[in-house]
Amino acid sequence: MTSTLLSTLPQTRKPYLLRKGEGTSYTFGKQVVTVMADADSTGGQFEMFTIAGSKGEVFPLHFHNSSYESLMVLEGRVELVIDGQYHLLTSGDYAHIPPGTRHAYRFAGHRNRMVSYSLPGNITSIFPVIGLAYSFKDYPPQPLHEWTQEDLIRASEVADICFEDGELQWGASQLVETGVVHGGVVPYVLESGEGDRLLTGDQLHRILASQKNTDGAYIFVSTEGPKGEPIVEHYHENHVETFYCVQGQMTMWANGEEIQLHEGDFLHVPEGTTHAYRLDAPYTRFVGMLECGLFEPFFRILGEPYEHFIFPNEPGPLRMDRVMANMNTLDLKVVAQSPLHRN
Repeated sequence: MTSTLLSTLPQTRKPYLLRKGEGTSYTFGKQVVTVMADADSTGGQFEMFTIAGSKGEVFPLHFHNSSYESLMVLEGRVELVIDGQYHLLTSGDYAHIPPGTRHAYRFAGHRNRMVSYSLPGNITSIFPVIGLAYSFKDYPPQPLHEWTQEDLIRASEVADICFEDGELQWGASQLVETGVVHGGVVPYVLESGEGDRLLTGDQLHRILASQKNTDGAYIFVSTEGPKGEPIVEHYHENHVETFYCVQGQMTMWANGEEIQLHEGDFLHVPEGTTHAYRLDAPYTRFVGMLECGLFEPFFRILGEPYEHFIFPNEPGPLRMDRVMANMNTLDLKVVAQSPLHRN
């Protein structure tokens, strides 16, 4: 089935689908940025982009005055400095970067890719300033464009970004921290598999950033599970949901339209959009930013705390009884008798 959803960044806020590599791309050095959500497409609520690059490529030390950044490594190895502490991140590792946090990165593998979400939406406007418009999905083998100091100054004038001078001691990386999500608005990193884990049936949700970490602005959740049945079709009145398929395959429904998502595909689901999903591969994982963070209690009501790092062979509890008892407090509107295809 051919999707009727837009396959380019819309100029107004609406549901849309982008396949891997689609969006607006820019290159600098041997890096390529692909913007998959910007201020126009989300009504200024958030932005999202992927960035890929070659070994040794860097992005200089900087901070954001008012923007949060949630960053996940998808491929390769990334040296990340956060407020003077060095970390080596690999696939699935997560970094939480609140406003005012000084950070920079250097790619340490030969093929590296990350996804970054920022809120509110006022960062991606730097890329037309420091980069060159680019029509390919991967970074160039030889640099086509390099930014200048003047470019960085101009970028700081059009976006929420401030660049800082200083030499960084690349190669001093340490292993990433492990453990649970921190309890406040502070920077931290989490190893792949870590986070606040909740089991709902046969799906494992990991809350990587909670309301406490974002002052209620958003939550960031990773979901994984086996091939299964669709969740109930529903919509939200007061928050936005996003779906980025990291691994495997899933079917989604958006306003009645059926869509298959594969690795690297992104679906934007604003308020009022009827939607549902089904995991279609033996192992599927997707991540999502939910803005604002008011939907966090849903995961805690529906599921149970889970000590393990992979979903079980036999489904665990699915507490729909608790959800129904708390429907008046959750931003969840179930669509009765939704005609989802289960083939």
